[in-house]
Amino acid sequence: MSTVSTTLRSLLNRTLAPFGPPPGGPRFDSIDTLLAGAERRTGLRDWGDAHFRDGLEALLGSLEVVPDLTPLGVVTFSDIIRHALVSRLRFVCDSVQRSDLASPVIITGLPRSGTTALYRLLGLDSRFHAPTLWELRDPFATPTFDLRRWRTSAGIMLKNRLLPDLDRKHFTRADTPEECTLLLANSLASPLFWDMAPLDGYLEWYQSTSQRPAYVDYRRQLEVLQALYPDQRLLLKAPAHLGNLAVLHELIPEALLIQTHRNPTACFFSHCSLRETLGLFVTDRPNRKAITGQVRRVFEHDLRANLEFHEASSGETIHVACSAVRNTPLEVLRDLHQSFDLEWNQATASRATIYLQRIQRGRGGQHRYSYSDWEISKESVDRLFRAYRTRFATAIAE
Repeated sequence: MSTVSTTLRSLLNRTLAPFGPPPGGPRFDSIDTLLAGAERRTGLRDWGDAHFRDGLEALLGSLEVVPDLTPLGVVTFSDIIRHALVSRLRFVCDSVQRSDLASPVIITGLPRSGTTALYRLLGLDSRFHAPTLWELRDPFATPTFDLRRWRTSAGIMLKNRLLPDLDRKHFTRADTPEECTLLLANSLASPLFWDMAPLDGYLEWYQSTSQRPAYVDYRRQLEVLQALYPDQRLLLKAPAHLGNLAVLHELIPEALLIQTHRNPTACFFSHCSLRETLGLFVTDRPNRKAITGQVRRVFEHDLRANLEFHEASSGETIHVACSAVRNTPLEVLRDLHQSFDLEWNQATASRATIYLQRIQRGRGGQHRYSYSDWEISKESVDRLFRAYRTRFATAIAE
C-alpha cells in the first residue's frame, strides 16, 4: 500500500472525526431512527416482511464492537445501511414494473474461483443483460434527475485513490458487470457487510438463519430488472449463492445454474488478501487472524451446504473449471452457449476476442499473495476442504 494512500486515509479520517459519534456513545443510529430516515427520504412506509429487521439488528450490534473502526468506516457502513433501507422501501412498494423471469443464468462458486471472469465473458453476448455495478447498487430509479451512475463512479474513484492495489485484486467500475450480492443487501442479508470487517455476530446470525425470505426479495428484484430488459435474459453472479443453492433453486426454478471451481486453498488465501485490502477502507489495522477465521468459517459453511445440494440434485448445475476459463475461454463460451441452446455467433466471438486481448494487457497488474502471511498453514487449509476437493477433483485441477 502506497504512502500517498495511507496519508489520504489518515487525513480523511481526521477530517471526519469531529462529525462522528461522541466518545463512549453508540457509533450508529438506532433501528427506529434509520427506518424513519428512509421513510422521510422516500415518502414510503411499507417495509414488507419484517425479516430484514433481524439482519439489521445483528449488523448494528456487530458494528458497534468492531475494533479500530475508523470515522470513514462509520460513514461508509452508515451510508450502505441507509442506502439498503431506501432500496428496500422502493422495491417493496413496487416503484417500477415487474415481469416474469426469462430463464436467468446465475453463476456462483467460491470467492476468487473465476466467477467474475466467466460472468463478464458471458455478458458480452447481447442476448444477456449482466447488470452493472451502478445498476445493482441503485436498481430502482427515482422520479428526480437520475444520478445513479454518477454516484457510483464517484464512490469507485474515491475507493481506488484510498486503496490503490484494489484494481489488482478486483477490478470494477460503475459500468462493469458486478455481483448481485448488492441486491441481497437490500434485505440486510449479504456478505457485502462482513467482507469489509470481521462482523462475527452478524455472520453467526446469517449462518444460523434461513435465507429464504431474503431470496424471496431477491426474486422480486430480479423481476424489476427483467421488466427493464424484456428482450434479454438476465445474467447474474455471486459467490454468496454457493451455500444457498437449495433455496435459490426452490424460488427461482427457471434459473440455469453455473458453478465455477478452483483449488479451494488458492481461493482461500486469495480471498484473505482481498479482505485485507477492503478492510483498510474501514479500519486502520485489518486483523489477519480475524480475517482468516471468518474466511474459514464462510468457506466451511458454504461448501458443506453446496455439497449437500449437489448430492440431492445431481445434474442440475453446469460445472466450469476456473483453469478452463483462464486457458481456453472461447471454448468455454461456445460450450455454454450450446448448453443454453443459444447459437454461437461471430459477433459474440469478436467481442470476446477483443475483450480478452484488452484484459491480457493488464488493468492494474497481477494479484499476488502469499500462503505464509496468514494465521493458518496451506496444509491445514488443504485438509479442511478435502471433501470438496474429492467431489470436484477434475474441475479444480490447475
